Amino acid sequence: MPIHLPAISRRQFISGTAGVIGSCVLVQKGYPRDVDVDSNRFALVSDTHIMADPAATARGINMTDHLRQVVGKITRLDTQPAHVIVNGDLATDGSPPTPEAYKQFGRLISPMRNSGIRVHLTMGNCDRRGLCIQALADLSPEHPPVEGRWVDIIETEHANWFLLDSLYNTKSTVTEGNLGAPQVRWLANAIDQHADKPAIVVGHHHVEMNSKRDPIWSKLSGLLDNDAVVDILRTRRHVKAYICGHTHVWKLGEVDGLHLINLPTTAYIFDPKQPQGWVEGCLAADGIRLTLHTIAANHPLGGQQIRLTWRNGS
Repeated sequence: MPIHLPAISRRQFISGTAGVIGSCVLVQKGYPRDVDVDSNRFALVSDTHIMADPAATARGINMTDHLRQVVGKITRLDTQPAHVIVNGDLATDGSPPTPEAYKQFGRLISPMRNSGIRVHLTMGNCDRRGLCIQALADLSPEHPPVEGRWVDIIETEHANWFLLDSLYNTKSTVTEGNLGAPQVRWLANAIDQHADKPAIVVGHHHVEMNSKRDPIWSKLSGLLDNDAVVDILRTRRHVKAYICGHTHVWKLGEVDGLHLINLPTTAYIFDPKQPQGWVEGCLAADGIRLTLHTIAANHPLGGQQIRLTWRNGS
C-alpha cells in the first residue's frame, strides 16, 4: 500500500485507514491553533526530490526550502485539508536516494502531521520503497493488496481515491514506470467493487490516451503497461480523473470526458515558464475545484482556479 503517515496531533477525528467520510467542516480548538478542517479538501503535492543535505540544490533550486514553503502554506490555510497526497519522487540523492534523504523528507512534512493532516505517499521512479520504510520508523503499514507494491484506497464522501505504485525498478533509477499485471488486476477489481462513487486514480507516471504523443512528454517515459491502464480508465465511466506527476508540468487535459491532471513539481523545473508549487482540490458531488498555489508569489498562474465537472455514467 502507499505509505500513510497518520496525524499525530490531538485532532483524531480522522479515523481508520480510509480517512474521513462525511461532508463537514470541523473546528479544532486549541492545538496548535483554532482551524477549520474540510474533509472534502485535499492538498496534492508531487516531485519533491528531497536530498539529505538541506542546503543541496539542483538546477538552481533548493528542494528542502521549496518543500518547507509548501508545507508552511498548507498548514497556515484558514481551512485545512484533511488529506495530503505526495505523489512520488519524494527523495533524490543521486541513484539511488539515501535513507538520510527520506529522514529529511520526514522532518519536512512533520508540521502537517502535527497539525492533524493525514499524509499519503506514493512511489515514483526515483524512489526506493525499502529505504523509505527504513527512514520513516513510525510507519505501520498494513498488508498490501498487491505484493511488493504500495497501493490503497482513500474513501471520502464524494469520491474514492485509488493510489498506485508505478515504481518497478528498485535497483537503479529509470525514467519509465510499470504497474505490473497483479496491480493492473487489482486496480480493475477495486474500481469495480467501488462503483458507488466517482473514482479518482492517482499514480506518479502519466498515461498516454491519444494516438498522437503529446510533445510535452516527447522526451519523457510513462507507463510500460500504459494500454492496460488506459483501458481501465476509459471503460469504467465512474472513473472521473487520473492524477499524475513525473513530468514537472502543470497541465490539464480531457479524453472521453476523463480528466487528466498533471501536478506541478515543488522542486526543480525543466521549463522555466512552468510553476512550482502544489494544488488544492475541493471535492463536490459532481466534480472538483482545483486551485494552483505557486511558490513564486508573482507567477502568472498563481491562484488559478479551475472547476472540473465529472463525466456522465457510472
